[in-house]
Amino acid sequence: MSRHRACDDFHRSSEQVRRDYLGGPALTRRQILGAGLGAGLALYGVKAMPLERVFEAAAAEAAAAPDAPVLVSVFLPGGVDLLDTLVPLHDYGRYADLHPKLKIAGLPLGGAAFGVHPSLAEGLGGGVKGLFERGKVGFLPGIDYANPDLSHFHSRHFWETGLITANAAPGWLGRWLDRAGGRDNPLQGLSMGWGLSPVMRSARAPAAAVSSPGDAGFWIRDVWGEPYDEAMAAYGRLGRARGGSDALRASRTAARLAKGVADRLEPYRERDGIDPLASTIAYPEQSDFGERLRYLAAMIQQPLGIRVADVEMRGDFDTHDNQVELGPLLAEVSQCLAAFQADLEVRGVSQRVLTFVWSEFGRRPEENDTGTDHGAGGLAWVQGDRALPGVHSEYPSLGQLDDDDNLRVTIDFRRVYSSLLEQWLGTDASAVIPRSEGFGRVQLTR
Repeated sequence: MSRHRACDDFHRSSEQVRRDYLGGPALTRRQILGAGLGAGLALYGVKAMPLERVFEAAAAEAAAAPDAPVLVSVFLPGGVDLLDTLVPLHDYGRYADLHPKLKIAGLPLGGAAFGVHPSLAEGLGGGVKGLFERGKVGFLPGIDYANPDLSHFHSRHFWETGLITANAAPGWLGRWLDRAGGRDNPLQGLSMGWGLSPVMRSARAPAAAVSSPGDAGFWIRDVWGEPYDEAMAAYGRLGRARGGSDALRASRTAARLAKGVADRLEPYRERDGIDPLASTIAYPEQSDFGERLRYLAAMIQQPLGIRVADVEMRGDFDTHDNQVELGPLLAEVSQCLAAFQADLEVRGVSQRVLTFVWSEFGRRPEENDTGTDHGAGGLAWVQGDRALPGVHSEYPSLGQLDDDDNLRVTIDFRRVYSSLLEQWLGTDASAVIPRSEGFGRVQLTR
């Protein structure tokens, strides 16, 4: 059975479908300069230049600003239910009326009128709950945008671009790269996956998609040993050849760059059971989300000039008829994010990293017997050593729903983006978020 069985709209929100619908152009050959076969790295928007220059630029940027802040965007797809995740203990009776079968006995947060789903206490040091109690999490309940249309398809596009528009547009972090990033270092903006996230899509600045830097190297099906070595030698000769048609020159360029990516990431390869990117922190086993966070923590530690990154959890929070699955999903989130924070601390880079966790909307306050339908007023949070702890937005009133019987929106996500841009990345938000002055600001860092 499809894991998207509950909602066709969720299934339609894939990057390719949205790009086709919104009229956004596919990435051209000039925009995708090279992809290491098996190296797990694709470069976007890089002008023709020797591949070694990419890594030289990354090292130079890291050396010039070794303590530059890094913002990590973590997306939880499907629409996380606010009420069952950050439980309103201050109005538990009304909450129980709305969720008579699904209600959660939230674990109280010290000094707050809220509790969290018990699954958010799983993981190192008590998971996300433990991070909150150690002053490293700031919750943002009621986050959304005015007059939400409750579509995965549209809402995700709005959050990714920071614009309420049906038109194709660069991502909000991509626009930041255009404004404040360099022109030579694609590693400044990382999507932890096989393709570039719409959040990171820029107009001019280069960025990269990384699936598994530890698997650097070429891979050819059913070829190994001496035949593999001969194939690699031939590939190298192709990249060094001269003359021929434009097509041959383009092929040689692709061969040289792809081989170069694999060669330059060679130090990250695991050999003889030794992983140079290994962590002393145990991440959850069999979790793709945790694995990507582990790779990201390791790469932030390297002199690569990373400034912004995004990670998408492969989960389904679209709990129309299966709210019972919220517990295991939140458990994985809590375990992985707690491990990520601990890993950053062990690696000595946690003061530089702020993580922003979000979903495209919340759920309807009244249950439908086994689940919750699309609703307004979701949940986001900031996490890190320098995150301002607490609850930074008004919890939507359960006694004053909107005209559609949804939770009222108490904070616009663009207010949060504007605050992150100014307080963490040191950039005037108006250069990235149109009319940002109208959204106000909320203090998120310390």
